[in-house]
Amino acid sequence: MKKTALAAALLAVMPVAAQADLLFTVGAKASVWNVEPTGQLDDGVSVEDDGLNLDSENGSQITVFFEHPVPFIPNLKLKQTSLELEGDGAINASFGDVTFSEDVTSTMDLSHTDLTLYWGLPLPIPFVDINFGLTARQFDGKAEVTGATAGTESVDLDFVLPLVYGEVKVDTPFGVYGHVDINYVGYGKNKLSDMSYGLGYDLPIPVVDIGLEAGYRKMTLQTDEDNVDIAADVDIGGMYYGASLSLGF
Repeated sequence: MKKTALAAALLAVMPVAAQADLLFTVGAKASVWNVEPTGQLDDGVSVEDDGLNLDSENGSQITVFFEHPVPFIPNLKLKQTSLELEGDGAINASFGDVTFSEDVTSTMDLSHTDLTLYWGLPLPIPFVDINFGLTARQFDGKAEVTGATAGTESVDLDFVLPLVYGEVKVDTPFGVYGHVDINYVGYGKNKLSDMSYGLGYDLPIPVVDIGLEAGYRKMTLQTDEDNVDIAADVDIGGMYYGASLSLGF
C-alpha cells in the first residue's frame, strides 16, 4: 500500500517537474571558429596573399543566455567573439596616414561583444522555435601594419553597431537539431551581415542538456571612413566546432 501511494505521488509530481523545467533556462556555449579573411582595408589594401596576406586563424566564441516565459520581457544573450588575424605580406599603398612600399607584418583584431535581447514567437508547431530581437555589437579591436622603413601605423576598429537579430531552430525526437541565426544592419555605405548555420546533437543525459555542434559562420563587414576610422570591405568566414550546456528549472 505504501509503495502504491509513493508511486502515485511520484507520478503526480513528475509532470509538474517537467513543466517547471521549461519555465527558466540558463545555458552556455563555447566553440572554436576557424576563419579565412578576404577583402580589403582602407580602399585598396588587400588582406589576401596579394597584400597583407593575413593567415587563417582560430578564434573563439563564448555565449551565455537566459530564457524565461514572462510575456513582453525579452530573453537575454551575451556573446563574446575573440578574433585576431596576423600575416606577413607586401604592399605598395597607403594605410591610414602612412605610405608603405615594402614587406610588412600586420594584425587585424575583429574581436567583438554582442548583447542580444530577443523574444520567441508562440508558434503551435512542434520542434520549431523562431526568435527575433535586437543586438548591440561592440567592436573593440584594431588594424596595424608595420614596415622596416615606414614604421608602424595603427587604426582603431572600435565602434558599436545596432543589429536586427533572427534565429530559427528545428529539433527532432532523436536529439539532432539544426539552426540558422543572423544579425544584420545596413545604412549608407555601412553594412554588417553575420550568419551562422549548423547541426547539433543533444546527448541523452538527464537533468542537464549537453550538446555538440558544428557549423559555418560568415561575417561581412563594410564601413565608411566618414563614420569610423577606416574604410573596410572584408569577409570573415569558416567552420566552427563546439559544445553547449543548459539547465531548466
